[in-house]
Amino acid sequence: MSQLAVLGGRAHLNGITFATNKFVVRGKLKNGDVRIHIRKLPENRLLEVMDRIPFIRGISKLAKLNGKLFLVIILLLAIPWEWFFSSNSADAAVSLWSVIAIYGTVLIVLVFLFKELWQYHGAEHKAFNVYSSGGLLEAEQVQAADRVSSRCGTNLVVIMLPIVFLLSNVLIQIPLLLYLVSMSLSYEIFDWSYRRKRLSIIFKIAAILQKYIVTKEPNEDQLRLAIKTLSKAIELDRVK
Repeated sequence: MSQLAVLGGRAHLNGITFATNKFVVRGKLKNGDVRIHIRKLPENRLLEVMDRIPFIRGISKLAKLNGKLFLVIILLLAIPWEWFFSSNSADAAVSLWSVIAIYGTVLIVLVFLFKELWQYHGAEHKAFNVYSSGGLLEAEQVQAADRVSSRCGTNLVVIMLPIVFLLSNVLIQIPLLLYLVSMSLSYEIFDWSYRRKRLSIIFKIAAILQKYIVTKEPNEDQLRLAIKTLSKAIELDRVK
């Protein structure tokens, strides 16, 4: 992928976050006003080294973009669930499908309950699409931009799910390893297909999910928030 100062972003119930290699910039709306919170990332030589190693760099980039979520996932997957549930492989496979069904149900509920979250997600995508294409972060340009992003994590999930299914026959008893291996492989496939413009079916499926499920058209305040938050992230990266 081309090197951009801003690695990517994510949406919250009340705002948007953009991350660079050095800073995490979170913006939120409070009574119509934009509030920006800046957090400088501690220097981490290990992550810097990981960023340059194929099949490992995907893990480090996720850790940078959303460190807390990454740690929660690692902790949950590190729990020896076989101590509490049957270790039979057939039962484990059923459990995997049950977990996926639960996550799917939760996503459906979130779609209907948290419209604002998906609006913020749409605003994040619009702003980032303008930025990554070299455009100016102005209200009219951002408003007219597409809500679908080829860099959205949804693309990664579409790649990752079949890999999880395939590897689960071997690694089902070691969920942490299953997640890390699947994540690493998925990122490399994502990176390769994005740069080479291959596996277009993946991006088409992800585009449908983004357009009709995980993003909604944002309002003016949410667009203004996305523009200011992303602009601040770009500005901070330029300060050496």
